[in-house]
Amino acid sequence: MQTKYIIFILILFCFYNINSWAQIDEDYESILLEEEDTETALFSSAFKPIFGLGQGIITFYGDIKNNYASPLNGQWGTTVSISRSLGRYFDVDLYALFGKASGERRSVEDLTLNKNFKTDLFMGGVSMTYNFNHILKRKRPIHPFISVGIETLQFTPRGDMKDNEGNPYVYWPDGTIRLENNEIVSRNFEYETNLREVNPTNSDYSLMTFAVPIDIGINMTITDRMTLRLANSLRLTFSDYIDDTPSDNGFYSNDILNYTYVSLRLDLFSPASEIAAVDQFKNLKFVVTDGADEDGDGVDDFNDECPGTTNGVIVDFRGCPLDSDNDGVPDYRDEQPNTPPNTIGVGSTGVRLTTHHLVAILFDPKSVNRKDLDTYYHESRQERGGKKYDKMPDKFKTVDKNNDGWISPTEMRDAIDKVFDFKSTLTVEDVNELLEYFWVQ
Repeated sequence: MQTKYIIFILILFCFYNINSWAQIDEDYESILLEEEDTETALFSSAFKPIFGLGQGIITFYGDIKNNYASPLNGQWGTTVSISRSLGRYFDVDLYALFGKASGERRSVEDLTLNKNFKTDLFMGGVSMTYNFNHILKRKRPIHPFISVGIETLQFTPRGDMKDNEGNPYVYWPDGTIRLENNEIVSRNFEYETNLREVNPTNSDYSLMTFAVPIDIGINMTITDRMTLRLANSLRLTFSDYIDDTPSDNGFYSNDILNYTYVSLRLDLFSPASEIAAVDQFKNLKFVVTDGADEDGDGVDDFNDECPGTTNGVIVDFRGCPLDSDNDGVPDYRDEQPNTPPNTIGVGSTGVRLTTHHLVAILFDPKSVNRKDLDTYYHESRQERGGKKYDKMPDKFKTVDKNNDGWISPTEMRDAIDKVFDFKSTLTVEDVNELLEYFWVQ
């Protein structure tokens, strides 16, 4: 129970500091938590190793095991680690774990099954961690992770088989433990006996094996240099002798260790400016080009959005000629550098168009030769189902200034000018109809 209280107090302390320490340097924290949407991650070579120190509970699952209902019951273990980032998504960890494991089996039906053990453990290995940034693309202070590794494991199983005087324990069918003189005693939990040496049925097994640790948990950002890790690690060992008792039962007969832990991970060496700079630029995609610049405008061909620029023309960072008034005509061809706002359009030289220009364009004689005009217009009009006129509509009689019954090009231009100058009662629809009538009169 004391273990549970210690871990609970530690977690509360860390959650409290998430709010208080986060105010120390909000600019750096926001930069560190910012995530780019790019799929390319550049190796962050500027970061120094990150050190971790943790504490947790080791629970043993084997033939001689305690009937614990919770993984928080067991023996203490301490872990130290050195981590290195391999980009946005992966980290590599070198670590060592020191601790103990123990177990006890009691039986009143078969007294030979009564056995206990305790062993010192040392585990050292390497693991690869994935942080789910491929999926969770958002700013967040809590990062889930999963890791898989390989490690070596050393153990020395020892048993509590004798009292302080060296007298062996004798287990009785009534559940008591006695000495050879029938004196009832309690175990002293000294674990003085090397089990591999006293058990003649065991082979001379190795006290070193390999294990595969599988960790899953969360990393909580406290400051730009400190991260709290809460995790559970299941270690699948390659040995069935950690408890000095082999077994062939079950799908996986080897011993298993479970390690539930809390650790602090510290970046002690990286300057604050370096942390921010690397995080800002590590996700940029750098493209190497040969520097060729065919048009000689100072922007290489790879980044030049306007190739073939005339020699001597000033360009912007995209390689396009400058257009100060944004009228679509570059400055070196613009005969009216400061085009007025709300201009209806400009010509090829950058000069703004007026209503007179529009009328001139509309009646450009080069559009259709005069001798072909009647044939062209009437054929296209028949295809479009144009309107037929027997006489001039009354609303157009005001356009015929000389009352000769025919609207001349000059009268047409004057009528359109008045419409654009808001001095006419004709509407836009009337102007379209006037144009149609002009060609068929």
